[in-house]
Order: sequence, then C-alpha cells, then structure tokens
Amino acid sequence: MMRLVLFIPCFLLTSSLVRAGGPPTVTPDVQAILDLHCVKCHGPLDQKAGLRLDTAEAIGKGSDDGAVVVAGKPDESKLIRVLAAKAETHMPPKKQLPDADIAKLRAWVTTLATPPSPKPQPVPTQARVPSEPVAAIDYFLDAGWQARRVTPARVCDDRTFVRRATLDLIGRIPTPEEVNAFLFDAAPNKREALVDRLLVSDEAARNWREVWDAILLGRGRREDRRRDGGWFTFLEDAYKRNRPWNELVRAIIDARPEEKGAAWFLFEKRNDYQQIAEAVAPVIYGARVDCAQCHDHPLAGEIKQGHYWGLVAAFNRGKNVQRGAPAVRESATGGFMNFTNLKKESQPAVIALLTGKVIDEPRPAVTEDAPDLYVDPAAAVPVPKFSRRMALAAAATSDNPLLARSFVNHTWAVLLGRGIVDPPDEMNSKHPPSHPELLDWLAADFASHKYDVRRLIRSIVLSRGYQLAAWTGPNAPAPDAFAAALERSLTAEAISRSARVTAGRAPDDDTLRRAVIEAFPGLPTRPAQATLQQALFLANSDLLTALFKPGPGDAAPLPALPEQVRAAFRRALVRDPDAEELARGVAFLRAHADPRAAAGQLLWALVTGPEFLTNH
Repeated sequence: MMRLVLFIPCFLLTSSLVRAGGPPTVTPDVQAILDLHCVKCHGPLDQKAGLRLDTAEAIGKGSDDGAVVVAGKPDESKLIRVLAAKAETHMPPKKQLPDADIAKLRAWVTTLATPPSPKPQPVPTQARVPSEPVAAIDYFLDAGWQARRVTPARVCDDRTFVRRATLDLIGRIPTPEEVNAFLFDAAPNKREALVDRLLVSDEAARNWREVWDAILLGRGRREDRRRDGGWFTFLEDAYKRNRPWNELVRAIIDARPEEKGAAWFLFEKRNDYQQIAEAVAPVIYGARVDCAQCHDHPLAGEIKQGHYWGLVAAFNRGKNVQRGAPAVRESATGGFMNFTNLKKESQPAVIALLTGKVIDEPRPAVTEDAPDLYVDPAAAVPVPKFSRRMALAAAATSDNPLLARSFVNHTWAVLLGRGIVDPPDEMNSKHPPSHPELLDWLAADFASHKYDVRRLIRSIVLSRGYQLAAWTGPNAPAPDAFAAALERSLTAEAISRSARVTAGRAPDDDTLRRAVIEAFPGLPTRPAQATLQQALFLANSDLLTALFKPGPGDAAPLPALPEQVRAAFRRALVRDPDAEELARGVAFLRAHADPRAAAGQLLWALVTGPEFLTNH
C-alpha cells in the first residue's frame, strides 16, 4: 500500500523557484522526503500558502508569494531555511527533520545550478522499433543503456540459463539429467527450444496458476477452499488453453456460473465490497486505490475518491450463494450509494474508471425487484438484464490500455525481479516507469495480439535483458536499468520442489510445500524479507532434513570425494564448485565417519544456503 504521509502541517512558505529552463529535476530520494513530511499539507489534498511539493512542476511554481527554491543556493532557498532548528518559521511544526534528510535536500538544491549532462541518446521512434517482440525488447533496453551510459553484463552461461528459465517457467530447478541434455545439445537455437518445451508443459500450467493465484488473491489459509471451489482448475485451464488475459479478467469480474471456478475471485471476499474493489483495481488499472477511500489519493492526484467508491458500487449488488459450486448472485435493483469527502459533502457513487470511462445508470422510479428484470429469472443464479458487474467487466477489458500495461508490468516483475514500474501494483503518477517507451510498446503489442500470455512470457525470457549474467564486481548498474540479472528470492513452491529435486525425489510433496509456504509467504513480485521464522525452518524442519538422510537400503558404492562434492553442487546449484569450495567440501566429507550421512548433510547445507534460495 502507498505509504501514508504524516498528518502535520509543514512548509507554510512564501516564495517560487528561480531557475531557467523549466521545473527542477527532483530525484527519487528527495521526493520521498517531501512525500513523507510535506505533501499532506502541500499536495493534492491541501495547498497551504498555495504551495504544492508533490511534483517537480509544482515545486517550480512555488507558493502564493513566489520562489521557494533558488537554484544552486540552499541558504537563500526558503525550502531549506525553514528546516533549521532555530528558524523563525520552523517546518515541519513541532518536529525536526533528521540531519540526513536536510543534507539531501541541500545537496539537491545545490545541484540545480550544475550544468546539465550531455543529452542522452534520442528516444527511439515507433517507426524504428522492430516488430518482433524479442528484438523490440532488446532495442529499447539497449537504447536505455546508451542513454544511461551503462555497459550491461555479459549474457549468462548455459548452466545459469537452464536453471533460471526452468525455475521461472515451471517452478523448480532442473534435474541433473535435464541439465546435461541441455548442456550437450549442439543446436544453435537450444535456448529457444528449451523455453518452448517448458512453456507447454503441465508443470508450467501449475506454476503460472500458483503465480497468478498469489498475485490476484494473495497468500492465505484458504488453499483448500480455492482448490475445491474450482479456482485452481480455472487458472490452470486458462494457461493450458492460452486463454487471452482480457477474457480471463472479464470472467472473474462477471463471475457467472458457466465459467466454473471464476466466481471464487469475488466469492472469497465474503460480500465485502470494499475488499473486492481493492482487489480488482490492481488487475484492471495496475494501481491500488486503497488510499482513496476517505479522500482523493494523497500522492497520486489522478486517483480520486470517486474511483474507489465507484468500484465498490459496481459490486455491491452481489451476494454469495452456495448452490453446489460457489457463486455470486447479482440483484437487478438497489445498491445506489453516496460517499462523503473531507468537506462533509455527499456525492453519488458512479462507476468511473481511471481511463475516463463512466458507466451511466439512471436511478429508476421503481426499485422493487421483479422477474422481468432478469435474462432468465428461473436460472439457479439469474443474471440481471442490466448487470453492473458485466458493464464494468466490458469497460475494463476492452479499450482499456491500463489492463495490458498492468499484466505486462507484473509479468516483467516476476521474470526480471522488479517491474518497469515498481512496485508493480503502483502504476500511478508517483511511480513513473523506468523505460516508458518499452512499457508502452509491450502493452500495445500484448493487446494487439489478443492478450497472448505465452507469447509475452516467451518474448521476455528470450530477450537479452532476461539472459544477462549477474553483476559480480563493484559499480553495479542501478536495478531499474535492467543491465544485469537481479537476484530474486524463490517462491515457497519453488523452494519445496527444488529441494526434492536436489534430493533425487519427485518434485511434488504437498506436506512439505505447505510447510514451506508457512515459512516463506512472500509474493512473486515482492522482494523477500529474511525472517527469523525462515531461518528456524531451514535449520530445524524435520520435513526438510529427512530428504537428505540415507535410506536403509542405500548401499551403492560412493564415488571419490571430489566427485561427490562436484555432484552435490551440480545437483543443488547447477554449477561446479570453485577450488575453495571443492577443498572445503572434500574436507567436510573426510571428517565424518558415516560417508552417506555426510553426503546428505552437504546437500542439506547447500539447499539451505542463500544461493540455492535465489534465482540469479
């Protein structure tokens, strides 16, 4: 959720930016300070002294009485002077900004007088962009590297690629046999062949069902109910059929009985219409609207309170019914509601989309429910002749560029570790894309090719940006340059299945998978935060350690110690050990009396280490 700014008055300033050449360039760290401490009173919701500090353009305009910043002169800039502890007009009131934040603001004002850097390479025009999506992605990324004067990392080796792609596409590491088959394949297009083979597998359908389930509904303790309600089957079937994404979204908003399992998206919210609205917004807009419940969004001014309550109104005629399969019945009448803004003004909730579309529904003179208001009043779950949900679904899934942008950005985040807009569910004016032309092109291409999910995934995975190696030395490029592979934490499902593959077992074990999800509940598009719970699980889980204990009938002769160490690294990390790792592994095995138990402990140590738990 968007961080809430402090509810304190600040920067009651009088004066405007003095700088030739337009508004200042506001760096992300500077804007973050202003957002946290100032924008509540000087932003979309309130403009004390006529001053806004939420955008570069607003800062450039200053306050009612003139400039707040003098370029290159922090001591002459009221924006800086009022921060001093003994300032006559001190801001923020009753609070002292940390010295580190003041130093960042001073340094920023000083740099405004610095001559601009040479102009970056021109933004590519659509006429010059390749029509093929892999080439187009490479084209835009290369233009971005040139503009930033960044030299990207080299393309990764085959071992790294087969591990990375297998994890991303089917949710587990490759087996040693799969690795060897890929390494010894002499075909020049073997990476394309691997991706194409993985994309059509049943494991891919299961993996992307898990990814979409976590993104759409989040983690929770309702896994059995989601499965029994047909939700899992609905998502897997959509992937297997390569169903267009806009059709899938339309189905979950419509929630009609003939779309078996689709209704669970709404059903799980238990008639909580605000929860439903908050879940739908990131899907159809790529942006959360939670912060617009009580007022217009405090940071992203384009998200209005009316957008929030309009989405609530779109669903408030629904009611869960359990007639065999879960369903959500929609009434043909009622549900008209008002919301109140901060000025205590009451306004009708109208279904208005962020695209500017408005779904008009005149208030009828007669509000009683009647059979003739339904398409088939005798149906088990009758459908109104005018359905708010169907009207919203139609508007949100046709002629809505935000739908394609949202899915493209989320998929990019899953596969490359961060979104082109990051966080991926905050596609608003406060989070501009790092590569706007790339996002525009991919979204338009996705929509024009009938929201082809597999085509999009394939294009990203075969792009040079996806195939880059990690940056191993100093001076790593910024993460949003996508000039090197970013380390990404494995999902709980991938950890469980990959641990079993390392142990030479079949990938699936429901008991272990559920236990790992309890310890690692993170979402596929969110950076993982290491916790004590996770460390304790890795160190103490009997389910995990049992995988690497020798069995009673295990009597096959063991290879020489160096080969045992190499085999362990290849099985767990899909690479050979370096010289130091090899020597330490051999020493560890030699120091233990039971060679089979020691070999299992070595594998366990690799599986619980940070390299195994990340995709890189």
